[in-house]
Amino acid sequence: MGEFDGIKEREEGKNKMPLGMAVLFMVLILFGLIYLYRYMPQTTGWTQAGQYERKMELHKKAVITHEVKEVASGASEGGKADKGPDIYKSDCAMCHGENLEGGIGPALTGPKFIYGSTLADHVRVVTDGTQNGMPGFGKQLGAEKVRAVAHYVFFRHTK
Repeated sequence: MGEFDGIKEREEGKNKMPLGMAVLFMVLILFGLIYLYRYMPQTTGWTQAGQYERKMELHKKAVITHEVKEVASGASEGGKADKGPDIYKSDCAMCHGENLEGGIGPALTGPKFIYGSTLADHVRVVTDGTQNGMPGFGKQLGAEKVRAVAHYVFFRHTK
């Protein structure tokens, strides 16, 4: 086995790995095992779904806090609610009725709603729609108009 195609191999040192390579190999194996132990979800308890849930809870608290401050100050009823009735009549009244009494779609007079009773829930439903037939209007109306319609419906049934 010393010669193949005219190439001669040295016999001495053929079976030995250089010391530096052996040390590097062992360090990498040790690092890999420590990394797996420290960052595996089974040992840390971390899950992507858990992280998502925590972020959503924080976001929901922030939105609700913002809404409570907005409602308490009365600031939200000014600008957005002024545009809301016009947008509602042009885009929503055909299904939900002129006075939010319902028609093809359910009544929006509250006090309880199927998909949530907060302002954030109203914005979400108008933006994304529902699985029971209401299409989402987020792309069609844009964020400003969606928020105005949600304010209109929210403050109309909370008064």
